[in-house]
Amino acid sequence: MGYAGKNFRSDAALKQEKLESHPKHNIPSKDNLPSIRSIQYESGRTIDIDVANFKGHPLWQILIETARNNPLFSNNAGYAHTHIIPNNPDITPKELASRLSITVGEALAILEGYEKNTP
Repeated sequence: MGYAGKNFRSDAALKQEKLESHPKHNIPSKDNLPSIRSIQYESGRTIDIDVANFKGHPLWQILIETARNNPLFSNNAGYAHTHIIPNNPDITPKELASRLSITVGEALAILEGYEKNTP
């Protein structure tokens, strides 16, 4: 190896030394970090929702916006609008969520979009 290879090794050694010399008192230990998995909550898939009551709630628009910003939303919505909803127009958000393996909130947003597109 020529001179460039030698510099690469010395640069890498300097970077590693810099990482190792970082004061460890600034790095929190794993014991001090909260576990987000320890927070217990009820799954939305078990909740029966009356959509008519939800649409008037101030958080409805936030739910729709959040669901639609999911990168998989357009694919899930397209599949649901093409294959699931035409065969079962009375599908509930809970059933749609189960069929697509998504949250009930996403299913609500998909069904909301379908309702707006149909005459």
